[in-house]
Amino acid sequence: MKFIRLIGSNNANDGILDNEFNQDIKIEEGSQIAYRSLAVDLDPQEFRVDASNNEITFQSNINDATSIGTAKLSAPVTYTTENATDLLSDLQKATNNSLLYNSKNIGSQFQCLIKNGKTRIESKFCPNSLQILKANFAGDFGSTLNDANISGAGNISASSSTIDDSNILFSHQEFGKGCSVFRTRIRNLTDNGGAGDTNGFEIGLSDVKPTTWDTSGAFNLTDAEKTYNVSIGKPTDNYFYNDKNGADQDSGIAPENHLVATRTTNDIIEFSKIGKQLFIRLYRDSQVTPDVLSTTNLETEYNAALEFGVEQPLYPYIIFHGNNTNAMLDGYTRCFFDPFVSNINPNTAVTVEDIAQGNEHTELGVTPSDARPSTNINSKFTFSSFQLAAHLGFDQTVLLSEESGNTFLVHSKNAYTAALTYDNIVVELMNLQVDSYDGLEKGRRNIIATIPTNSDENGVIVNEANNLVFIDLDNAQPRFFRNIKARLLYGDLTDIKTVGLTSLSLLIKNKNE
Repeated sequence: MKFIRLIGSNNANDGILDNEFNQDIKIEEGSQIAYRSLAVDLDPQEFRVDASNNEITFQSNINDATSIGTAKLSAPVTYTTENATDLLSDLQKATNNSLLYNSKNIGSQFQCLIKNGKTRIESKFCPNSLQILKANFAGDFGSTLNDANISGAGNISASSSTIDDSNILFSHQEFGKGCSVFRTRIRNLTDNGGAGDTNGFEIGLSDVKPTTWDTSGAFNLTDAEKTYNVSIGKPTDNYFYNDKNGADQDSGIAPENHLVATRTTNDIIEFSKIGKQLFIRLYRDSQVTPDVLSTTNLETEYNAALEFGVEQPLYPYIIFHGNNTNAMLDGYTRCFFDPFVSNINPNTAVTVEDIAQGNEHTELGVTPSDARPSTNINSKFTFSSFQLAAHLGFDQTVLLSEESGNTFLVHSKNAYTAALTYDNIVVELMNLQVDSYDGLEKGRRNIIATIPTNSDENGVIVNEANNLVFIDLDNAQPRFFRNIKARLLYGDLTDIKTVGLTSLSLLIKNKNE
């Protein structure tokens, strides 16, 4: 029996053990070989994101330089195979943060993930649709309670007035995390001649999941559940707002246009997620810029354990205190939900009239951005650093979508190997033929062992065969070798990367030994 130890060079990291010996090694006719042990340190594929390589841009229209949005990944951060998917998560956040507030981006959101071993950067779009609004405030996806109602034309109101919050509409579906807006327009706001707390409405976003709310009886939501909101009582009152500080704040601004007769120039209230910020804004006919009531940095606001920064889930709601004769919102109302996790069918038919209704603000003095995605405008994603692009598997820094239309999709040319996980390593001989077969390739391969990727406290895989399994070598006559060559592969037979010294031990014996 012969014991042979093969060594992988400190200078090579390709998993190949190519050893030259100073004397002939004789392998007798009909010999057998067995795997004995392996010690290997897999390459952690360390990559450091810093200020020199962390910038990305997204241009929503390649023919319009003003549509270029820029964002940066967190830095400095060191990534290895242990946290490689965190890099994808940060790339996803940065890409969503790069989306500018414009007609193509509103409703768009990016996702970055591994697909068949490759990095996939894709966007989806929540259509500008009244039907999506109605579907997500009812049934399995939300609730329209008590006397609240959305009419067929999209007007929103309640048939009774109340001092509590029981006339409410809310969605269980998450507000978008790319460039997203929740906006409404006053259709009619008049004085009911009674108490102020039975007049008007409130609109907002909650960071508390609505399925946990107590909506029984004549309920009132807590301040925490009304996380971000704008409320108005009588038309002579000022708008009040809350931006997660627990207290209503007086905006100092009263409604300007608010009657049915002035509908197309009535006030618009908008919650917009742009970059890292959540804005609460008013659009009034006499203004040249919107009134910004509040700006919240979501990344710093939600940075505690079990919070998600710019991806913190927020849920839209509307409450009516006045009845439908003195408080009504318009069919202009739209919410752009998260298209990856919400009840959004990308094939929803959106009519020209539907889009026009959701953008009916051109007569207003200061207007929100349209939400009119074009199906024939191409967009572009750019890495500032080739090193970052290559680490993720891309062979270039400028990426054009593989699809046309209002979404973006690219796959890396090469695998993002740092993010791939394997539960076993294959040991294959390269110049000794053995009688073994592989189901993945459905044919013969010179594989002599598969080894679990269990590592010790230092991250090194140290494995010793519990039982020796000898496999027949394909040598019909004695042969002499001065070179024996083997390699390590991942379970899918892709190349492996190692660091340091690799040691593989083999045993060769005569068949009858």
